[in-house]
Amino acid sequence: MKKLNVTILAAASALACGCVNGSALEEFRQESEIGLYIKGERVLVFNEENYQSGFNEERNEFWVMDDNMADFFILKCHSFPTDGNSVEADLTYTTSDNIKDKSGLKFDVTGPDSSTGIVKLWSKSGSTGVIVRVLQSDL
Repeated sequence: MKKLNVTILAAASALACGCVNGSALEEFRQESEIGLYIKGERVLVFNEENYQSGFNEERNEFWVMDDNMADFFILKCHSFPTDGNSVEADLTYTTSDNIKDKSGLKFDVTGPDSSTGIVKLWSKSGSTGVIVRVLQSDL
């Protein structure tokens, strides 16, 4: 019984101090592929054969969807994401059996990278990471 209590206490401490969230963040930092990552898991990852990606500069909106439009995510930023800053955004994405919406998420921004246009956005809320590409000529 003591071992069980110690295990439960350790797990509760890890959650309270954000260690689980920190682990998901470290896993996300290692990612480089355009996609959606939640709690350290790849939810949707872009590939050129079966997916399309887009960016609307006027609406600060990014999307990735498969060719059947069955799997997708849409990230609508309230302002253009700039390196080292935070941006508020709304995220809509598919799961295996549903469409989920998360509004008003605060993301910390890395990028866009001047050579690739890649932007990494991380939200502590739900350990949510998004990697997108800005498709414009003047980064």
